[in-house]
Amino acid sequence: MKTEDIKLFHQVVDAGSLVRASEIFELPKSNISRRIKTLEEELNILLFHRQNRAMQLTDAGIKFYDKTKTMLNELEASIQEICAPVYEISGHLRIQLLPLPDQLDIGRVIFQFMDMYPKVSVEILNSSEDKNLVENHIDVAMRIGETLEDSSLVARPFGRATFGFYSTPQYIESNGVPLTAEDLQKLNVIRYRFPSGQIYSQLPFGKDKTVEVSGNLIMNSVPLIIEACLQNRGIIFIPEKVANFYIERGLFVRIFNDIEPSINHCWLVYASRKHLSLAARTFINYMLQEFGGDDDLCDIENDVRGMII
Repeated sequence: MKTEDIKLFHQVVDAGSLVRASEIFELPKSNISRRIKTLEEELNILLFHRQNRAMQLTDAGIKFYDKTKTMLNELEASIQEICAPVYEISGHLRIQLLPLPDQLDIGRVIFQFMDMYPKVSVEILNSSEDKNLVENHIDVAMRIGETLEDSSLVARPFGRATFGFYSTPQYIESNGVPLTAEDLQKLNVIRYRFPSGQIYSQLPFGKDKTVEVSGNLIMNSVPLIIEACLQNRGIIFIPEKVANFYIERGLFVRIFNDIEPSINHCWLVYASRKHLSLAARTFINYMLQEFGGDDDLCDIENDVRGMII
């Protein structure tokens, strides 16, 4: 019995179907089907119910998945520990990045990781959509928020992002400088819509206060929100690091310099510590080391909504 076939079985389960697994791993569907059938014959059990082209795990398949997923990850980690530095980490990683300007810095670090581990292939998904990690076979995702909505996810602290209010000098010249929360409520604020459908209208205003804002433009794309602001369409609430790029070029000005910036945490998010592959575990540790993640903080399971952008 080949461990590669057991691993393929895990991948089919995680992907949700043979077709999806075929697309993700660029393997012929017939090849995957044949290897799964061979595995079932060797085990002398049915792993999937096959009805109308749908594949649903049998009770035996569920038990086999749960038992062998952790075993294979532990086996891979043990081999690496015993054989290092001879053993080369391999595998395929699917990573979801946020579509922000500083994603280039993160991309460069990912490329460095690939140079260190040339047998690891990487697929980067540039999306702000709150994707289901298991169904989309995403190993690691990056999120911004005080906390995260899905309590089944594990989140590792990955730094912090400070947020502030910004607009163009032209918008301020035409509409005046807001000095209070009440002033802000009278102006057009370009708002973000979460993947869940919720509109981000209650914005932090200093350390212990929020302000209800409104405006005539709502989007779920940070780059488009920035572009709308550049066209003098309103005030935006974005990370300082993103805004600094435009401030340095005289395109944006910061509003409310006297209030304390709002702080949101950055997270590396994954579905399960128990089912984490050695390649994913190594990648997470590498990213935390490169970006100064706080290893003293425990993994956190969150059940409250964060600002997912």
